Amino acid sequence: MNSRQGTRPLAGAHRLIGLVLAFAPLPAAAQIGPLTNQGLFFDRASNPRGGNYLAADAGLIYTDNVTRAASGSGDTLALLGLLADASREGARVDYRLAADLALVKYPRADYQTQPFGYLDGTGAIRIVPGSFSWTGRETYTQTVIDPFAPVTPDNLEGLNYLTTGPRFTLRPTLRTTVTLNGTYSYLTSSSKSPLYVNIDNHRYAGDLTLSHTFSSSSSAYLTGSSEKVEFTDQVDNNNFRQDQALAGLKVASARTVLDVSGGYTRLHEVVLATVATAPGELPQSQVPGGSVWRVELSRQISPSSRLSLHAVKQVTDAANLFRLNLDQPVPAAAADRLTTGDPFTDRELGANWRFVAARTSFTLGYLDIRERYKINPASDRNVKDATALLARALSPVLNWDIGAEYERQEFAAGGSSSTVNAMTSLRWQIAPQLRLRFLYAHSALTPHGYAENQLGVTASYAFIEGAPGNAQPGVQPAAPPALDPGTPPGAPARPP
Repeated sequence: MNSRQGTRPLAGAHRLIGLVLAFAPLPAAAQIGPLTNQGLFFDRASNPRGGNYLAADAGLIYTDNVTRAASGSGDTLALLGLLADASREGARVDYRLAADLALVKYPRADYQTQPFGYLDGTGAIRIVPGSFSWTGRETYTQTVIDPFAPVTPDNLEGLNYLTTGPRFTLRPTLRTTVTLNGTYSYLTSSSKSPLYVNIDNHRYAGDLTLSHTFSSSSSAYLTGSSEKVEFTDQVDNNNFRQDQALAGLKVASARTVLDVSGGYTRLHEVVLATVATAPGELPQSQVPGGSVWRVELSRQISPSSRLSLHAVKQVTDAANLFRLNLDQPVPAAAADRLTTGDPFTDRELGANWRFVAARTSFTLGYLDIRERYKINPASDRNVKDATALLARALSPVLNWDIGAEYERQEFAAGGSSSTVNAMTSLRWQIAPQLRLRFLYAHSALTPHGYAENQLGVTASYAFIEGAPGNAQPGVQPAAPPALDPGTPPGAPARPP
């Protein structure tokens, strides 16, 4: 399972996290929050806490344009939320919970009370230590329905993704590990919008990974996987099966982590909702597939700075793609994703540079995305996203941060849009477990011509209090993690 080493919550706190995970299928929310669509980045990247923490927060935020229209009206939003970054590794049970979510009430606007943010929880139970375990993962997020319209509660769709299944681990030699995973997943979608797209589906998947360790710093792996997707609504969606084979090499040292992999993906047995060349077949030209690859590089270039790069070409769909980046300590950029059941080819180039001094941190992030839909080429788009954040500890109890994001989308169907977000906040720790946050945010979208300003205050109470933030940059590359709820395909399996 993807857990961070060396972090343990306070005694008895795992029971509280277990309760949270038990209710995780309830709507949690996405990276599109009541502030900006980069709330995840601004909240976690500047968070002074480190290690494990679990906190509840509540507050009021005034917006002068709640509908994000050219002449929208104002409203005061009330929110109640959960912040978490907690993990545990035990003799029998592991888990990790990452959450930044809030239930938001709109007193005067027509929008219904609903959640924003995200939640991602993974867990593993070692039934037979060393050889057999049971894994699970629960994720909730939101995607954009209409990419040409402003992101409002009426233009969002919630996706709840639950995965569970067994894992078998064999070690024929001290350096060789064979891992077999079988998973069943159920994706449910929901929205208050009249444009709601039903992409509910069942998923049956399995993967087999053979990894060999050459030394303490290098290993190689071979992975084969297959996933079958069956939609509840088969009128507007196409069932498909995806088979994939990958080979990779991973090298790690005290300052550098490099993971390179490549392979081939094929989609077939797709049932068209319209016209197909034969029952159960798509015309070959409409099937996404072919070569896939991934390069992840993280390099600590000085004691106080780290550069992370990633480049990837993959065949995926909205249900799998929205889990990406959630396992990273500080996601540098997370562009809005579209609601669709069609598989597509996703190409990404990303970079993240983080500088951390005794009282100051500075982060720059860039993401270039190209999505290509062979089934529906009109959905093709290019996205460029850049972020910058400065955080400063003014005193032992005061932390200030300021950041900005620029995102540009270009659509194959014609047209483009640009979004600018900016935020600044002051965090005041008034007691060991109690914090106040005063914030201001600005958002604007062209060519729709709307602008929004938000001003608010929130209070948070920590049930689990993390240690002060680490002065060293995170060692994780700023690249999407694997989709498997446990050991990433290709990574040497950690002894269960």
